[in-house]
Amino acid sequence: MGRTSGFAAVLLVFCLSRLAPADEPASNPPAGPQQAQQAVDRAIGYLQSESAAWWNTRGCAACHHLPMPLWALSEAERQGYAIDEQFVAETTESLLGSRDALMASKLFPNPADPPDPRPQGRGLNMGLPFLAVAARSMPSTGEGQEQSLKLIAEEIVKKQQPDGSWEFFATLRRPPINESQVTDAAWIIMALQGETGPDAPRSHREALSRAIAWFDAATSSDLHQEKVLRLLVAIRSGKPRDTMQTATEELLALQRDDGGWSQTVPESKSDAFATGQTLYVLSLAGFGAERPEIKRAMDFLVATQLPDGSWPMISRSSPDGSPGSSKLLTPITCAASSWATLGLARLAPKRPQDCSLPATSP
Repeated sequence: MGRTSGFAAVLLVFCLSRLAPADEPASNPPAGPQQAQQAVDRAIGYLQSESAAWWNTRGCAACHHLPMPLWALSEAERQGYAIDEQFVAETTESLLGSRDALMASKLFPNPADPPDPRPQGRGLNMGLPFLAVAARSMPSTGEGQEQSLKLIAEEIVKKQQPDGSWEFFATLRRPPINESQVTDAAWIIMALQGETGPDAPRSHREALSRAIAWFDAATSSDLHQEKVLRLLVAIRSGKPRDTMQTATEELLALQRDDGGWSQTVPESKSDAFATGQTLYVLSLAGFGAERPEIKRAMDFLVATQLPDGSWPMISRSSPDGSPGSSKLLTPITCAASSWATLGLARLAPKRPQDCSLPATSP
């Protein structure tokens, strides 16, 4: 009897191991449009409460806690989702409503302060381009906000180097928000694009041209975010879709078995930052929710969302390559939840999508 029971136990373990190998991720349950929309609604609640708490307690307009959520909330509203419009309006005004508000956000230099003697004092505060990109996603901006955006553009142009780039300090790298000189340049270019219309100063238009020339000539890396942001810049620059085919195919080839994407390959697991970012940009490139690859990525995000509306994240490695050890995970969690919201809101809208952007499979 004992030998029979032992044999049955061994057989059961063998069968289970064949059914669910340890190296293969479990497939995520399929999520319909309604479940994806519910995920966005939960994420909106998280982003609003987390951003408000950060701003009220820290008074710092960090990229991950204010510009990114404001962009995500604006996109969600455009796609038919209910957001706290008063919170978005008041927060935007508190950041951009005037020159004093911009300086109080700790992003724009106060001329009354002594010069920053540190090397990074020569560089650009990357919160400025993040804030400019977020502001241009809003339905409208007030006079004071427009003036602040002009100040941001002037600061960007002022800090540009002769070769068209901006200084990047590897020792201060904070991946994934500030990951490389190229990813920073992508955000700066997108910010300048919003401020260089026909009436923009010639210096601004020339700065943008130099920046794009440097960006296009910069050696490509294996960073996932760089691949995504290069595609996003191309889309926002109005490049023909057929010129982006190689880039989109490369991103699709990097999708993991669980449906998600990872920030680094092959060390880390799929996460909401890379997955949401990739989904959002692919949606702009013309991929719709009916594509199998897109559907699997949406299933991944719906399945991995936490009850509070956020997505789980881990600390990224430090610049010297040592494992991440940050005990404060709210910054990367808030940024990742913003990207996940951007991607899901576009692909599971509550109203017909904006016809000015492609929404169907190429």
